[in-house]
Amino acid sequence: MRIAVLAAAGAAVLGGSAILGFFVTRSATAPEAAPTAAANPGCADTVEDGRVRGSGPGSLDSPADTVLAFDHAYYVERSAEKAFEAVSPSSRMTEDQLRSEGIDRLAEGTSHCVEIRELGPTLLEVDLTEFPPESEPVLIHQRVRVAENEDGTWGIVSITPAG
Repeated sequence: MRIAVLAAAGAAVLGGSAILGFFVTRSATAPEAAPTAAANPGCADTVEDGRVRGSGPGSLDSPADTVLAFDHAYYVERSAEKAFEAVSPSSRMTEDQLRSEGIDRLAEGTSHCVEIRELGPTLLEVDLTEFPPESEPVLIHQRVRVAENEDGTWGIVSITPAG
């Protein structure tokens, strides 16, 4: 019984840290200058030199496309339900937390652009630039861990601050 209680407590702590990591990185500003708001319309979807850049709808077909799908649902569609579709079943993130601790606090009209680099098969380095209306852009460095689902799609396991 004691082992089961300790295991449950450990799972809760891990889940909480994954969720906290996402929201902490979303609100952190990097020390270097972020691109100007005028650069956002030029956030064309590109793939070159091992980097994926864009703000398009993505898909769940690859790790990078999963990040695109999550961020598009979050910033463009402002849908926690749609963003949660890009979350792995093994993640501790919840749809309610995405909504109440994230999307509901996001300024209406905020747009985004992401640049993704693969560090390993399931670990990505993501530079997310938020473009709040009438404010300076915010550059957020993240590490995103993904996992392949049983059906061959991909899902986000965790989002944590990076460098």
